[in-house]
Amino acid sequence: MLERVPGHWELILLAVVVLLLFGSKQVPQIGRSVGRGMREFKQTVGMVDPREDVRRSLESPDDESSAER
Repeated sequence: MLERVPGHWELILLAVVVLLLFGSKQVPQIGRSVGRGMREFKQTVGMVDPREDVRRSLESPDDESSAER
């Protein structure tokens, strides 16, 4: 399946529509909020270790109870 990438005119039109909808003062605030959210998401995803999930799923409940005793 071919994915179509937006062209220059489409991006310009999108920018004009965003400016008309939100106003020139709100656009930078929206951009900062989106950037902050993306940064937090990347940090959270980076902290997750998929190998730990595999280790946990391979351990049986009997192993955990005997290890605590």
